[in-house]
Amino acid sequence: MLKIYTPQTVTYQLMRFTVYQCFLVLWLASMTFAHTNYAQGVLDRSVTISIQNLTLKQTLQQLEAKASVRFVYSSSWPQMNQKVTVSTVNTSLNQVLEKVLTPAGMTFQPHANSNMIVIKPLKSTSSTDVPLEIQREVSGQVVSADNDQPMIGVSVRVKGTSQGTVTNDRGEFRITTPDKGIVLIFSYVGYETREVGIGTQSYLKVDLKPKDASLNDVVVIGYGTTTQRYNTGAVSSITAKDISVQTISNPLVALQGRIAGAQITQNNGLPGSSVRIQIRGQGSLSSGTVPLYVVDGVPFTLFNGGQPANDNLNAYGISGANGEQSPLSLIPPEDIERIDVLKDADATAIYGSRGSNGVILITTKKGKAGRTQFNVNVNSGAGKVPHYIPMLNTEQYLSLRKEAFARAKVTPNTSNAPDLTLWDQNANTDWQRKYLGGTAQFVNASASVSGGNAFNSFLFSGLYRKEGTVFPGNLGATTLSGRFAGSHTTANQKFRIDFTTSYSHLKNNLVGSDLTSVYSLAPNYPLYNADGSLNWTGGSNPEGLLMQEFDNVSTNFITQLNLKYTILPGLDVKINNGYTLTGIDQIQVNPARSQNPLYNPISSSVFANNKIESYIVEPQVDYRKAFGKSQINVLVGGTFQQSNATGQSIEGRNYTNDALLKSLIGAGTILVTQNNYSLYKYTSAFGRVNYSWDNKYILNGTFRRDGSSRFGPSHRFGNFGAIGAAWLVSSEEFMKTLPWFSYLKLRSSYGLTGNDQIPNYAYLPTYQLTSSTNVYSGTATLVNYNIPNPTLHWETTRKLEVALEMGFLQDRILLKSAYFRNRSGDQLASTNMPTQSGVNSFSSNLDAVIQNKGFEFELNTINVATAALRWSTNINFTFLRNKLLSIGDPKKLFNSSSYTIGQPVNATRLYQYTGLDANGLPTVQDIDGDGVINFNKDRVMAPIGNPFFGGINNSLSYKNFQLDVFLRFNHRMGYQFNFSDLYGFPLGNSVANKTTAALNRWSESNPNGVYPAATTLYSSAFSYYSSSNALWGDASFLKLSTVSLSYNLPAALIQPLQLSKVSVYVQGQNMFTWAKQKYILDPETSLPGTGTGLGSGQFQAVPQLRTIVAGLNVSF
Repeated sequence: MLKIYTPQTVTYQLMRFTVYQCFLVLWLASMTFAHTNYAQGVLDRSVTISIQNLTLKQTLQQLEAKASVRFVYSSSWPQMNQKVTVSTVNTSLNQVLEKVLTPAGMTFQPHANSNMIVIKPLKSTSSTDVPLEIQREVSGQVVSADNDQPMIGVSVRVKGTSQGTVTNDRGEFRITTPDKGIVLIFSYVGYETREVGIGTQSYLKVDLKPKDASLNDVVVIGYGTTTQRYNTGAVSSITAKDISVQTISNPLVALQGRIAGAQITQNNGLPGSSVRIQIRGQGSLSSGTVPLYVVDGVPFTLFNGGQPANDNLNAYGISGANGEQSPLSLIPPEDIERIDVLKDADATAIYGSRGSNGVILITTKKGKAGRTQFNVNVNSGAGKVPHYIPMLNTEQYLSLRKEAFARAKVTPNTSNAPDLTLWDQNANTDWQRKYLGGTAQFVNASASVSGGNAFNSFLFSGLYRKEGTVFPGNLGATTLSGRFAGSHTTANQKFRIDFTTSYSHLKNNLVGSDLTSVYSLAPNYPLYNADGSLNWTGGSNPEGLLMQEFDNVSTNFITQLNLKYTILPGLDVKINNGYTLTGIDQIQVNPARSQNPLYNPISSSVFANNKIESYIVEPQVDYRKAFGKSQINVLVGGTFQQSNATGQSIEGRNYTNDALLKSLIGAGTILVTQNNYSLYKYTSAFGRVNYSWDNKYILNGTFRRDGSSRFGPSHRFGNFGAIGAAWLVSSEEFMKTLPWFSYLKLRSSYGLTGNDQIPNYAYLPTYQLTSSTNVYSGTATLVNYNIPNPTLHWETTRKLEVALEMGFLQDRILLKSAYFRNRSGDQLASTNMPTQSGVNSFSSNLDAVIQNKGFEFELNTINVATAALRWSTNINFTFLRNKLLSIGDPKKLFNSSSYTIGQPVNATRLYQYTGLDANGLPTVQDIDGDGVINFNKDRVMAPIGNPFFGGINNSLSYKNFQLDVFLRFNHRMGYQFNFSDLYGFPLGNSVANKTTAALNRWSESNPNGVYPAATTLYSSAFSYYSSSNALWGDASFLKLSTVSLSYNLPAALIQPLQLSKVSVYVQGQNMFTWAKQKYILDPETSLPGTGTGLGSGQFQAVPQLRTIVAGLNVSF
């Protein structure tokens, strides 16, 4: 790829690199100035609190939230039930604790270098206290079961006594116990309490498992966090644990079937392929429907050359066999801590115009306090196509062809039937297995090192991944990535800095075309002629396609710098800074010998590149205040973002030697076919007020005013906002009479979000140069490229949601149900223009309204929970209905005949199939009875049934074994197979193989055949048949998506090797699919459309591969 750098560019890149180095040096230097008086600093924190007649335990819980500390104590102590009344304003935590604990006969001790404070009785009076004369010392370490990281501040207590301790910053503990028959209790917030009998052991290594379906789990929301219990919005999440059991290279694939309301489809099974995602349906006619992606607070820019945001990353018009690449494939799943999907107005309105299609927040892993931890994860395996289309063998195919000629009374000859007259009648090649039957090798290796203390933390990680393809040859993708995350907090807790930077490099070597079309080659088709040249009968040859190489190099650089300063207790100022740079370089080569000589081909290559650069600065002020039973949180901030895209496409033609095709050297002609620059600016002010009374009644209000450069000056700004409310019914006194109800919450939200996902400069007149063949007096001229529309304004979506959340049996059963209704208006779409204007259409706002409504359900259960066995289940499913409510003036809408009021936006209109006539020809219904089949009058809407989708996950652990099984499903209507490609048009008239469906064709000997008769004569009946409901039916599927089995080696085996965890595992992805559609490769990647807006637009593509890997995960 040819790249040109100016001196200014070099200077700019050097300055930018220097700035990053300075930030890194300052951070590393600051780590050496951590104070040692941190424990006293914790007690000096100012606290304002008002407690009236609450238990000591409840009081400590409120103090934890107010002072950002964590108390370690035993809930079983009788003092925890004593009533407390206290009121303080800006009082040190030390004084507050003395007021609260001294009357209860308790004392406290801060834990060194942490936010923990140990609470303990002044004097033990229990009759079961441990006699000193028979005590012995036991030590050990406590780690997290999911990542083997040491756990700081775990409470370790001798069962039946008040004697206990807590783990240090390395997760280690030391305690004195009786000599025999003693059980230790290990407890930590958010983790399951565990009892361990020590026997005669003097050293223990104990792992604690995170609690499932915990209402106190942190949920990431826009510009902050909350918990499931107190959240007023609709947020669904997956964690690193959910991702780790899947063999994937794109984090979006990890969401498939696991998020209620989200439909996610991978374009094909090749490395880097795009992923389409819709959250709660399609809300726009033609503008972008892509959700906003935010990585560690930095929006991930997804626009190409001034076009609206989309799920693809390409360089001006060329793409390989994998289609357009997914930009999210540049973010390693191994680096992700959690993904939160924001859906309703309350959750998304804080992002204003960018939240209309939902928001996906990706939070990457960070360093944690504790000893330095090394982790290495290596796995390797292979992928295969899980299903092939059943095609005719040579005998069946030749019989079909002869029958077609006989019925048409046409004699086969070397011109119309080389398969019958020239080719080997005994040759029988299964083309699918020849060109799609390879084994895609998969190798993945990642490593990380992390650690820190109460002041500083760090994490370094790296990844190497190599993915093959099922095509012949050495094709595939290689990914390299590196990442650093660090933080520093001053000893007085007033200032905090967080810095994250990552770089990914993906090199993809493929071919230019998807080879799945080989399924239609005749089974006796010869690849080569007698003279050794390629056989081009039928127009293409897979060996020629393999010569057309496609090389792609994509890079992604993200850096984030967040600064936070606490001015007063409860008052913080923050500034988030982000920078992203995504680049792509592509080469498509087309040797003359790879093309049909009938068309006088020339050797050519296309070199294209695209760079997308974005800066964002978001200053914020956060204020928190508690008074009485009230708590208020106010957030005010602004966003300043600029994104620009540059790109070019250069074509070289008439090469003197095919060996030079990957450079411009040797090209007889060089053409610059694209050279583009696009700038997008975005600014906004936002605010949020959250009010809670007695932790029972919660009100959340959000407002945002956005400005976008995509609209004209008079319509550039838009106002968006939402209000959400929640009532924790289970906190009411009357609910205490229903002990089986552990949790009950009602919540609702309503708000307005927007959409500006249209091309840049649509409000301005733009022009383009004419082609070299269209000149005036030898000079190229400018012609209209875009008709300006200065009245363009925001597309808006009004979102309504009502939800009920319930917990039973101490939250072992959690059920969340929600009804939602989204209505999108002021549609940004193309409007028809008169032909004399020189353009077909222009962008405008149409008076059209699209509605998406439905129900979502999420059920999380803990079925079995014993010391050795644990079984939990997670189920989600969504009922979704998309409908076009109004369209305004249909004459204004470009391609308005594609839409029908009251039907889904992507609904399909079909002829009504009425069966075969006496000659085996298909017939359709003449609905208006005028004797003529009319495209507009005689087609009706194809039924869509009652579509729903979802997933079911079962997680089972027994001792050191862990098994995860995940199924996902989609119930819908759609095409059963493609008539023209797979059955025939008409059947038997071309040199192309057919599916085994052709065996059930009509003939004189089979008058009950389901499919039309074979013939080489074309008639309009076949055209009607191909667009009829004869090919429409149940397109549902059920997939065994993930199976993962792991085993943790016993501590006795690995501790002598100084290892903290060794896990071996086997994982399977896309294991089995159950579907009625056997004449397609994959029900997800091979459908043209199902009325859901997620059809792939293609009938056949490389399916998602059945991949099995084995791996080893080691921590030390």
